[in-house]
Amino acid sequence: MITAIAIDDEPLALDVVKALCSKVDFIDLKRTFTETSAALKYLSDNPVDLLFLDINMPALSGIDFYKKVDKNTMVIFTTAYSEYAVEGFNLDAIDYLLKPFDLARFKKAAEKAREYHQS
Repeated sequence: MITAIAIDDEPLALDVVKALCSKVDFIDLKRTFTETSAALKYLSDNPVDLLFLDINMPALSGIDFYKKVDKNTMVIFTTAYSEYAVEGFNLDAIDYLLKPFDLARFKKAAEKAREYHQS
């Protein structure tokens, strides 16, 4: 089982990730966050295997957020901005989901995370 959290400043986007995670039997989405500060605080006491992480957020970008977490934590960036893709992959992201994404594309990203987690 892969434990995960999702961080996005848009509550509707978090609802989508939550719904899609419920359709993948090997991902346990523990929490969702609209603020990076709350997510960082949670992670300090509750490490997870995977982050679903928006890039364009007001207080701290998803890229800067990811640089602050444990390097063993996997990330799937979820964003509406394709121009951040190269930087995301330079950070060894598992995948980069361009909003809006569907279940098939989400499952493909989740499978990549599972393969990486198992290796």
